[in-house]
Amino acid sequence: MEGLFYLFALSIVLSGIMVISALNPVHSVLWLIVAFVSAAALFILLEVDFIALIFLIVYVGAIAILFLFVIMMLNLTDLERGGIGPKGDMSNYLPAGFIIGVVFLFEILIFHLRSIRSQMFIPQGTDLDYSVQSLNIGPITNIEVLGRVLYTNYYYLFILASFILLVAMIGAIVLTHDTGTEIKRQDIFIQTSRQLWV
Repeated sequence: MEGLFYLFALSIVLSGIMVISALNPVHSVLWLIVAFVSAAALFILLEVDFIALIFLIVYVGAIAILFLFVIMMLNLTDLERGGIGPKGDMSNYLPAGFIIGVVFLFEILIFHLRSIRSQMFIPQGTDLDYSVQSLNIGPITNIEVLGRVLYTNYYYLFILASFILLVAMIGAIVLTHDTGTEIKRQDIFIQTSRQLWV
């Protein structure tokens, strides 16, 4: 089990590196899908099934596929000529990426040190078993607990997120809708009346 954990963690790290180092944007999105699937597998190993399914449905099934379609709709030949493609030099992005990586590394180290410090100051004789059985609630699954919290305490944030996604969908439709004059549109009334009069 521990070997699978390290395998999926290594897969996430390597696919994350490939996302930012792949020169083809379509390959970057495919590596992003690999990272999301590996993260979902990690959540399954940690027995957080609902979050794993949400990762697969929302991130892989919606966002990554949306990225893939948007990238395929764009004209990327102009970007390759401008120095972002395989012939261009991307070394000027390394300092910003290095700074962001160091900041994330320090955040992880600070969180790890705080968790170690909090475990050191726990008194030895205390009983800190806060499991479901000790609270006498009854055996319920984590999906049920998360559903109760989402639809009771945080329902307004859930509705707000749905409105944001609706606005994003309408914006994508408006941006990609072509209202050019070169499109020939049919007038059904003129076509049918012409056939009737002949």
